Amino acid sequence: MIKATSTLSKPLLVFSDVDGTLVHYPSLSKEEEGNGNEIYASHRQNIIYLPPSSTGMKGIISSQTLQLCRTIRHRPSTQRETKLILVSGMRTSTLLSRLPYLPRADAYASEAGGRIFYPTNIDSKRISKELKDSKEDYIVIHPVPYQGAHDDDLAPYALKEDMEWRNRMSKIDAAGVDGYVQVTKGDFGGNNGMLVKKKELLSPLVSIDDRKGALWDLARDLISRGYILDTKGYSTCFRVNIKHQDTSKIGEKDMQRLRDLNVKENGLASSVNLGCIDFYPLGSGKKNCCSYLARKFLSTNLEGGDDGNDESFLSQNALCLCDDDNDLEMASACSKAFVPGLTSDSMRLAARLHNDHIIVTEDLKEGITESLATEKALGLAIEELDNMQ
Repeated sequence: MIKATSTLSKPLLVFSDVDGTLVHYPSLSKEEEGNGNEIYASHRQNIIYLPPSSTGMKGIISSQTLQLCRTIRHRPSTQRETKLILVSGMRTSTLLSRLPYLPRADAYASEAGGRIFYPTNIDSKRISKELKDSKEDYIVIHPVPYQGAHDDDLAPYALKEDMEWRNRMSKIDAAGVDGYVQVTKGDFGGNNGMLVKKKELLSPLVSIDDRKGALWDLARDLISRGYILDTKGYSTCFRVNIKHQDTSKIGEKDMQRLRDLNVKENGLASSVNLGCIDFYPLGSGKKNCCSYLARKFLSTNLEGGDDGNDESFLSQNALCLCDDDNDLEMASACSKAFVPGLTSDSMRLAARLHNDHIIVTEDLKEGITESLATEKALGLAIEELDNMQ
């Protein structure tokens, strides 16, 4: 239940997907075509290139995108505080390696919402001493400079994992504990948060064959049926990519059956992301992660158990930016969703049926695509935040 407190005491929330929403992957042909486009050519000067992914994909993000994300978090004191949260389906190791290039946010979630991290100011005496005195090698994020950045945008920071959420995902009827690289025993932070170590960039030591948990029971079952799974860098999720399959065993019909597979009775859920199928605990997923974070950030304004009242708060006080099938529940839960590009049939249908709720900013005729469409989406989100005061 939401307590009766002043409106200004309740922060607004903006949830954003990353790949396809803030970060884009233009093909070479698109870049060549863009050289003749005056809007695109001038825009390219403000583009930051991310390191290639493990699959060779090269992402870009614009300086203007980073500036607009900063504007969301640094609103005038007379307006309601706004929290920016990045919620991605990417593997945790990928998220951690990309953070220097991504907007500074109040929280980061990976693996379709399965893991949650908070930035921690390393200038604080307690954290600074802990990092200095420890023999462990902790991750420290050094943001990459961009046009228009302020000093505080470029300040290095550490990360703490949300241990309450991790404990939920680690239950045996969810993902279990065997997919994690970093164990909790003896680590700094306890249930209030654990500083993240560089070993998180490595793969878990426990093989899929030996992992305990409902998620990995399903993984082994799918492997026995001939599916090839992507589990590298995942602790609470795994992915099935049609491009990785042995076509002599798995075809499009098999992938469609997998998309339609009801795994709720296993305590699990699934969604499509970047054309791949992700499986994760039923209590995870982007919408559930957003509801949990709303409760976390609004702990003084929400009371009671998991009765869904936090979702009603999302519908009145949260926005999201997104693009794909795995964002649909999150988009539906928020007041409005701004979509820079439609990357799935399900999102395309939802945008057509609910065009007052899901606002598509891509305009092919005007050359407003990818980063330009993202900047337009962020601008509209900022206008909407002003209306939500």
